[in-house]
Amino acid sequence: MFSENDLVARSKEDMTREVEKLLADAKRLKEEHDAALLREMELRAKSVETRAADAAEAEKLWQEAEELRDSSKEMLRLSMENRLRAAEVQHRIDIHDQIESMDNSDEVWRKAAGVGRS
Repeated sequence: MFSENDLVARSKEDMTREVEKLLADAKRLKEEHDAALLREMELRAKSVETRAADAAEAEKLWQEAEELRDSSKEMLRLSMENRLRAAEVQHRIDIHDQIESMDNSDEVWRKAAGVGRS
């Protein structure tokens, strides 16, 4: 799950934009997955209704439903992959923030120690 972006030093803002983009893509893919599942159910129902009148058309509808099911699984997989990637990048942002706060606290402690001696 590593990308080329992992090998390049990036700013916190770049990483934040990546998290936002990944989460937006994940949400879009999940919505497409849900829509595909609904369409699949409709196609299967129509296939069952059509079976008696036109078996070939019913089979065609059933196969289309199967293809939708496969593509919806892939959309869900990609959605989850994007969410995991976003979590990884967000974790790096959190670590970055912790390091910055530690750096700042060291400076504050040094200043406080210097003020106490004078």
